[in-house]
Amino acid sequence: RFPTDIHFQYNGFLFGFLLLSVARHLQSRHLEGALLFSIVLNLKHINLYVAPAYGVYLLRCYCFTQDNTDGSLRWRSFSPFRLLALGAIVISVTALSFGPFIAMGQLPQVLSRLFPFKRGLCHAYWAPNIWALYNILDKALSMLGVRLELLDVDSLPKASMTGGLVQEFQHSVLPSVTPTAALLCTLLSI
Repeated sequence: RFPTDIHFQYNGFLFGFLLLSVARHLQSRHLEGALLFSIVLNLKHINLYVAPAYGVYLLRCYCFTQDNTDGSLRWRSFSPFRLLALGAIVISVTALSFGPFIAMGQLPQVLSRLFPFKRGLCHAYWAPNIWALYNILDKALSMLGVRLELLDVDSLPKASMTGGLVQEFQHSVLPSVTPTAALLCTLLSI
């Protein structure tokens, strides 16, 4: 129970920082909001899904300083200085976070753990989503295949997709999700 409590407290702490970042933007304190979001992003990379929306919002509300009378964007009001200020914040937070790993030549190791595409999207610790349904369909089809004597039970993979072990899983009937397919699905979902 103790590790679970820590997990939820950590997520709560990060969600609090995310809300504080949003509050700073609502107060037009965009640089503080960007700093807080950069910290949140470096503490838990799952917030990367929010980053494109944050980027568009900051471009619109901070980097463009004026609107036309009809509310549309005044393109000539773009401030490269403000964009550089935002970039400096993001780069400095990221450099502090990843700098030691870069200095020790461990960045590829860190990135492979942050983004485990090698496992695909179907592994033991993913929350229920479309891939869970994909796994259930594969299991149902393999059971049906064994029952109809279309598949040999001894030739089916023995590893369990929900056994609690983080490992690559090979589907029995449906195609297995490759790292490239996992990356493409992730990028398309953003």
